[in-house]
Formats: sequence, C-alpha cells, structure tokens
Amino acid sequence: MKRSDHHLIQQVLDGSISPDAFADFQARMRAESELAKLYSEYALLHHTLYEEFEGQRWVDKPLSNKKESRFTIYQILAIVAVIAALSVIFVHYSIRQAHVFRSLGKATFSMDALWTVEGAHRSAGNTVSLGAGNTLHLQQGQANIALGITSIALIEGPATLTLISEKSINLREGRGRLMMRNQNAEMKITTPSLTAVALGAELGIEAQRESADELHVISRKVRTNLNNNSNVMIFSAGEAVRASGAGEIEKIPLDEKRFRKELSQFKSLLAGTLVKADWKIKYGNPLVSENGMDGENYSAFIQLPKLESSDGNSVMLATLDVGKPAKGEFHTDGWAGMSFFNKGAEMLFFGDAFGAEQTWSLDVKQRTPVITPLKPVLGSRIVTFCYRQKTGDASLHEGGIPLGKAFCSGKLPSGLEFDEIRLGASSGAALNVRSLTIRVGGDR
Repeated sequence: MKRSDHHLIQQVLDGSISPDAFADFQARMRAESELAKLYSEYALLHHTLYEEFEGQRWVDKPLSNKKESRFTIYQILAIVAVIAALSVIFVHYSIRQAHVFRSLGKATFSMDALWTVEGAHRSAGNTVSLGAGNTLHLQQGQANIALGITSIALIEGPATLTLISEKSINLREGRGRLMMRNQNAEMKITTPSLTAVALGAELGIEAQRESADELHVISRKVRTNLNNNSNVMIFSAGEAVRASGAGEIEKIPLDEKRFRKELSQFKSLLAGTLVKADWKIKYGNPLVSENGMDGENYSAFIQLPKLESSDGNSVMLATLDVGKPAKGEFHTDGWAGMSFFNKGAEMLFFGDAFGAEQTWSLDVKQRTPVITPLKPVLGSRIVTFCYRQKTGDASLHEGGIPLGKAFCSGKLPSGLEFDEIRLGASSGAALNVRSLTIRVGGDR
C-alpha cells in the first residue's frame, strides 16, 4: 500500500474519481486486503462525520432559507458512505472466500522426492493437501495421493499430475498405480492419448514424452477410449493396451510389477551421532564427541556396510550438518568436506573444494570441473547429497528431509556402490561436523 492511497480513497468518497480509475481501485481492493481495510475505516469515518454535523451551520455562514429537499446533500453522502461500507464488507467476504481452500486429496512423498505444487495448497513436512486445479510436478521419487476415502494413486517421478476433482485426475506425464478402496467408486484418469474410467478397479497407467501411453488393468474392469474419438472399449483384469502412433489401441502383455504399490522405504546406515571408536583417523587430531567431529587438517574414515542391490538400495541420501569450526575456517584455498570411496578410489566429494572460490560445491571426479552453484552457498549449514544409482544423477540440496531444491547437480556412473566415506580438511582448512546421517532406499 502506498501513501497516495489515502488521497485516492478520499477521491472515491468525494466522487471525484474517474470511471477507469475507480475500476482499477475496485480491482486492487479485491487483491489487497490492507487497502480494503483502510477504505472501510475511511468510509465509516466519513459517514460518522456527516451524521455529526448534519443540519448545523458552518462558522460565519448562515443556514440557507431555501426549502429543504427530501434528502439533504449530507444525507445523500451518508447513504453513499453506508453503501460503500457495505461494499467493503462484501469485498472482505469475497477476499476471504477466495482464500478458502478445500482439500480433495493428500499427497505423502518418499524421502528422495523433489516436488512443487501449482496453486493454493497446504504443506506440512513431507505431506501436502491438494485442492481442485492443483498441479503436482514430481521431479523425482514417489508420491502417494489419497483421494478422499475412495482411492489411492501411487505416482512415480518424473511426473506431472493435475487434480481435476475428487473423481478425476489428469496425468500429463509419469507412471502411476490407482488402487480403489470402494468397489462402487468411480475414478477417471486422462493422459495425453487415453481416457480411462475405473469402477472399483486397480490399474497401472503410464504417459511418457517419448513413448505411447499405456493402460494395465490389474483388477475388475476399466472403460477406455482414445481422446481423439468416443469409441468406448472395456478391458478386464489381466489385459493391457497401448495407444499406438496410428491413433489406435493395441493390446500388449500385462506388466503389473512395473507399477509400485507403496512408497520407497529408507533405512539408516549411519544415524546422526558420531562415535569416535567407529572412525579411523589417518592424520590430524580431530575432537570427536557427542557433539560431532571438529578439527583442522585431519582425515577420518569409516567403512559402510555392504548392501545388496536386490534389497532396494538404489538411492542414497547423505545429510551432513556442518557448524562453525572452533579454530580455522571452512572456506579456504584448500578443501573441507565429505568424500565417498569405492575400493580405495575417491568417487565424489562435496563441501568446500580446492580453490579460492568460497561456496559449497560438488566434485564428481569424472575428469570434469568442480560443479559450483549459480549463487554461492556459504558456511555453516545442513546439506543433503543424493545419488540415484539407476541414472547416475548426483545432487546437493540445502537442508535435510524433505529435500529442498538442488543447488548443484552432476552425473556419476550408474550402478556405483560405495564402501567407505571420509570426513576431513586439508592443511589450512577446518571442518566441524555436528551430525551425519546416511540413508538408502529406492526401487525394490
């Protein structure tokens, strides 16, 4: 709100504002609650003053001898003021109604999920309430979406999904499994090519940019048609179809295993607190206590448990909480941070890398330059490293879980396994680790 708004409101009350300016003023009142409140105060004051002074003479000015009309000018203005005040009440009500949010579904995300939502919604940690018209952009990970008491949709990223209503969703991109809890409930799912209407059914559906849309009927029956025609076909449990490039539906083998039934579960390899006996100090003399590990020019290693890929450990999340060192500095021309090893070879590093640039960075050790963020990320903070074994995607995220937006992203070879990690700092540098948590999970 601007200082000139006081003058603008006075023009409105005096009736000296132009029609175009008044239309702009009304639009601003609908969007700016502070302006609406100020206008209400002025209007009520305006009305009170006219009631107080109606029929009284102004100083040194006699009352007119003319016959009074049915309504004096003051009465007319008072009526206008009352109407204005009622209009403000209406505007306030409209503004409040515009902000009323009705939840139609609740999405819960896997630990490795990265997501954003278009439109008004409510977030609480790793869950978000969705309303009609909300579009969920799931960059990675999975989302379990409970739609009222009738249906659950398990969506895998990358995906873009719009909630049309409690009984209708649009999957622009991604893969999902719909599980209906009520056999009499109906749900419509649209993709760029297909429309499927399920009545108490369980199904898998996929829409990818570079391949044809698919529908897999896992239980009961589903009514289906291509979006470019209205010919309805019914497919039963055990059947699967694909929208061909020729604008036709072709049958394909059912692949139920492709569609997840639950969110990825993560387990901890290291759980926050550092225990001195677990670490092998190669050089230096860091202080290791219940408060973490702190020191200058040191190197400390710890072995990681061997994991079997079949256990569903395709995603690693390492959350490092770094504080201000008791002595020395984190940002120097040397290095300070955390490294991952495989059979004695350093595969990646994150923290403050070699060089004069002061920022958190990611070094994927693939004969590529150190990856730095567009805007420096400085000093003491919590940072989470994410590695996706299937794709080789590696990224740094500010904060812990749920993941924030990545500020550094790079590529590692896919399928890497890590057997050892290192915390430390080079000569002239210092590192204070308050806690370290490493989790693994992902596809089963």
